[in-house]
Amino acid sequence: MLWKSSLVLAAALYVAAFSASAQQNAEFDACVAQADGVSSKMSDCGKAEIDKWDVRLNAAYQTLMHRSADKTRAQLQQEQRTWLKHHLTETRRLAADPGNGSVAFLDSQSFELDDLVARTLQLEKRVSGTP
Repeated sequence: MLWKSSLVLAAALYVAAFSASAQQNAEFDACVAQADGVSSKMSDCGKAEIDKWDVRLNAAYQTLMHRSADKTRAQLQQEQRTWLKHHLTETRRLAADPGNGSVAFLDSQSFELDDLVARTLQLEKRVSGTP
């Protein structure tokens, strides 16, 4: 019975963490709801959402790279490398956190998505010329 309580708590934390993202869509919400607290299914929902945002991030980054002069391009590349290094380090740290037990991967995935969304929106603003 204790494991069921832990699973329900994990599901609630996962949904709460992902619902913080203002860019969530109905498809993702429905996927998490249908997961019914099963962490592997929730993880699949997160992975699918991360994949969508990764495509957007790469498109925005490539557009900026294409438009940039050499000096600006080098600065953008360094900025992206710095962001990516932090992104990967923090994602891995959260996934390996022994204090989070079985929820560690979900925490990691939640951070990964939130960080990816934030970076994507930054780059997309620059593509559109919005400060």
